[in-house]
Amino acid sequence: MSDLYHVLATAHPSLKRGRVWCYRCGYTEQVDTASAFRHGWPKHCGETMSIDSPEERQRLRAAYQEEQRE
Repeated sequence: MSDLYHVLATAHPSLKRGRVWCYRCGYTEQVDTASAFRHGWPKHCGETMSIDSPEERQRLRAAYQEEQRE
């Protein structure tokens, strides 16, 4: 079963880098992604942390807003 967690942890570049961010305050920490899948995703400010950096979230938000205007 541990192989499955490793496969999942390396399935996407955002997961491979092993860094998560808090949506509310921007706090960031390095994580063992396979362990996080196994034991629970990190939380901060009472919410689950994101694999998307603030810059990535901003780009995603802008792309979504542009799509909504079309």
